[in-house]
Amino acid sequence: MRTTSTLALGAAAAAGALVWAGLSGPAAAGAAGAASPARAAHPVTVYAASGSGTVIPIRAATNTALKAIRVGRLPAAIAITPDGLTAYVVNDTSGTVTPIRTATNTAGRPIKVGASPLAIAITPNGQTAYVVNGATGGDTVTPIRTATNTAGKPIKVGNGAFAIAITPDGQTAYVVNQGSGTVTPIRTATNTAGKPIKVGNTPAFIAVTPDGAIAYVVNEGSGTVTPIRTATNTPGRAIKVGNAPAAIAITPDGRTAYVANIIGHTVIPIRTATNTPGKPISAGGPGSDASEWIAITPNGATVYLASLGSRTVTPIRTATNTAGQPIKIGGAGPIAITPNGATAYVASYLGRTVTPIRTATSTAGQPITVGNGVFAIAITP
Repeated sequence: MRTTSTLALGAAAAAGALVWAGLSGPAAAGAAGAASPARAAHPVTVYAASGSGTVIPIRAATNTALKAIRVGRLPAAIAITPDGLTAYVVNDTSGTVTPIRTATNTAGRPIKVGASPLAIAITPNGQTAYVVNGATGGDTVTPIRTATNTAGKPIKVGNGAFAIAITPDGQTAYVVNQGSGTVTPIRTATNTAGKPIKVGNTPAFIAVTPDGAIAYVVNEGSGTVTPIRTATNTPGRAIKVGNAPAAIAITPDGRTAYVANIIGHTVIPIRTATNTPGKPISAGGPGSDASEWIAITPNGATVYLASLGSRTVTPIRTATNTAGQPIKIGGAGPIAITPNGATAYVASYLGRTVTPIRTATSTAGQPITVGNGVFAIAITP
């Protein structure tokens, strides 16, 4: 099982973000009717979770790794509160979530959730973190009150709970259930699950448009993307994309969703106004039929596709949907982009490094040594 950033997704959440088992970035600014949390004045920091049970902070201004922070076993996902004050790390085999105070890079007391937690997303107002517990954890979602770091009553969802995304207004969390081929909407005001929404075969990834109108669900088994209208929680016609779609991200203007396919190493742009797929973009190169991750710059100009098999990162110009020269790096994995869009950080999923890429020139910098196997990465807002 692959674990990666809002979005996701980081996930690039500013990019419409995927939130998959692993990658979660800062949420959009503020739930409806609630004031946006004030963002702390702090240096931009990259947090990389490694298989050695640590999280390594990297100072983005200098690309230097700081002292490793001990968390739980197999940290598989990270999400950072919108104010940037706390990073929450999901520890898969420990069944816990470790809060890290970003001002001091110190870990707090682990929060007990379900067995085998896989993914996390935080509401835009920063008040609640939702943690997805997989099949061994009862296929539940545990809400954590961030003010006190206390876990609430688990919420039962569908079989094979795997990924999560929250709407920009903070009213609904959508949980992807691989085993049942469904998505469960959770009403955050009451922490109650709604009627499951039927999607495609083996759904695994989800992204919500910046206006919150549509949630796009990537179905690995059927090679499709199912759009869900969030106002009514009704699925639309499945969009055919390719073989084994493995990642999704949405441009900040919400006009295009980009889906990466493992088999055939292509990226499919979907026009969200009509839900029609565009011409496949060849990206990744030979040998990339493994795992892939995707992120979009905050200005929406460039999509970056990280391919594990070929150990490359391919920039795609969104204005023309053309792929640039693949950037060779030591090992590809989860990818996140700084808030100013100047640098993309690519983790080595099977290695020990994080590689900074200067987006202005699409050139790789000196790899930064961290821990064994970087399973997740997130950047402070």
